[in-house]
Amino acid sequence: MTEAKIQHYVPKFHLRNFGLGKKDQLWVYDKQTARSFQTNAKNVASENRFYDFEIEGETYSLESSLSQIESKTKPVIERILHEDSVSGLGAQERATLGSFLASQFVRTKAFRMQWADLPRILRDKVASMGSSVSPGSQAEALIQDPSENQIKVDTTRMLLDAPLNFGPRFLDKIWFVAKTTNSNPFILGDNPVSLQNQVDMTLYGNLGLAVRGIEIYLPLSSTRALAMWCPSLAHQVGEAAKTINRLPPAIVSGQLKNPDGIIGLDSAPRNGSSFSYEPTHVMNFNSLQVARSERYLFSSKNDFSLAQKMIDDHPDIRSGQRLNAG
Repeated sequence: MTEAKIQHYVPKFHLRNFGLGKKDQLWVYDKQTARSFQTNAKNVASENRFYDFEIEGETYSLESSLSQIESKTKPVIERILHEDSVSGLGAQERATLGSFLASQFVRTKAFRMQWADLPRILRDKVASMGSSVSPGSQAEALIQDPSENQIKVDTTRMLLDAPLNFGPRFLDKIWFVAKTTNSNPFILGDNPVSLQNQVDMTLYGNLGLAVRGIEIYLPLSSTRALAMWCPSLAHQVGEAAKTINRLPPAIVSGQLKNPDGIIGLDSAPRNGSSFSYEPTHVMNFNSLQVARSERYLFSSKNDFSLAQKMIDDHPDIRSGQRLNAG
């Protein structure tokens, strides 16, 4: 089977969900040039022979395998969007989506760039410690910059293992659907599985897939996203909702700005239903896509003012946010 030359690290079917509704067109923002433009979904989040690599002179590719995962996942996402819920998904559908999420987590250019950057990080660490590396040692091999093909081989191994290694980390979360409006849409980044955590882990970091309190998000369309919460967070919200329901309404209204919102936010994770995001929540959600993306953002609207402001305030965001799998 002949592999496609142009290979997407964000699937075309996914990108189309953020389009203008005509001829697969969507708006794109380039963080490096601070320029937005309109183009076809087939032209973005892709590179020539991105998943092709060589071993002992033979050329191999993951393109067809990833296409198979995508073809199985597309109807699952379509069902979520149609039902506005994840409650009707069966075990096999959840497993399919879990494998897709795991693959998407490591198949991007951002992940490959992060992997390629590890030798430099190790060299800087050794230098900061005032240490030296023995010639010919394993340590010396680790700090050498690998070839482009070796980077492809290394990340291909991780991608092949991703459903087994990372899939369970998505499946053990509490799932629900976050929603917004067409006038205030979700945006999609070129590294779309985003993580957030309100729990301070100090020196240990708090953005791993298995870390307590983790929130994981994947935009599914301009108005819907899959939210995956650590059970501890869902429990915390549930306890807050119970407290609100026990207290007299007069006390609740005097202490909380939006008690109904907390009750609704408790209901969505418990039932796998949808929950409407307020504009401030949408802004936070989109900020995660801006920070985590390697270079490009995609939207149904030509409004990337949030990205522009974030980059003005934190210029390092132009190059993406490096995260650990954990």
